Amino acid sequence: MKNAKRILILLSIISIAAFIVTSVAQTISGDVKLGNGVIFAIIGIVILSWVIASFSKHRISFTRIYLILLFSFLFILTTAAYLDINSPADIKNSVTKALTTGKGEFRSRIDLVVQRAELKFVEVTEVVQDNLEESSTEPTQGSKPSDATSKKPTEKTDTTEYVRIGGGILVGADGHCITLKNNPDAKNPSWAELKTFLLKDDTDSIEYDFDKFVCADFAERLHNNGEAASIRVAFVSIWLGPCSYWPTSGGHALNAFETTDKGLVFIDCTGFVSSINADKIVDVEVGKNYIPRSIFPEPGWSDVWDSMGKVERIETIQW
Repeated sequence: MKNAKRILILLSIISIAAFIVTSVAQTISGDVKLGNGVIFAIIGIVILSWVIASFSKHRISFTRIYLILLFSFLFILTTAAYLDINSPADIKNSVTKALTTGKGEFRSRIDLVVQRAELKFVEVTEVVQDNLEESSTEPTQGSKPSDATSKKPTEKTDTTEYVRIGGGILVGADGHCITLKNNPDAKNPSWAELKTFLLKDDTDSIEYDFDKFVCADFAERLHNNGEAASIRVAFVSIWLGPCSYWPTSGGHALNAFETTDKGLVFIDCTGFVSSINADKIVDVEVGKNYIPRSIFPEPGWSDVWDSMGKVERIETIQW
């Protein structure tokens, strides 16, 4: 009888451990939201610790055995229902999926996490004040005008403008105002011309840095590089909903091109490491999942990236 009790507790320990591993595995693979996976894992670890401590005792009371089996059963039942586990094969498949790196699912998911940094804004009044201070230094009497003011304006001149959303101006990671430099001679490219430009452009090779270079900086740089190459580019900011690895809604920046043969295409060049080409095309439509697809696939990486959440709204498409 004593051995039978210990066998039951041992089976509970093995089952709880299996479901904890499965929760973690499904969190890694993206089948379960990060917060929910962590909660199940923590609860499982607490119960597992209590059961193991009870198992190590020389004598276990009937009441304690009953509680161990009850809590173990409830945890296993709840976890199995939430994780959609119907057989031991499902546990094996979950672990195998989490450990599989052939298509880069886990790596691409971790890399996408950094792209969900919140967009930052400053009040318009702050920028206006800074501009007033810069322009307050007027030439003194008898001084020669600067070269910039003495030149006559040409018929077509480059223009610069800030990205305004609501009552604020979008800023980059280091706090500078995102500034778009537009070329009046810029033209809409063909899809082939756009791919040629993207392949040569090195914006996606810049490493993501929360303090120095985030998605807004990537989109700003690609916009300005494209316009400098006489390619018409739009700066796009959107609002994404929660996803499996990001529990809240947040902003994201990318670019758009009006191609002559493929129509409007959205390009996300947000990179993370310099060793991989991160230029991606993505369908941006309110209500649809934001799922980037690599334009220049890399060996060992999945062509289709994981969803960054549903597009809740398109804040701006600024040419």
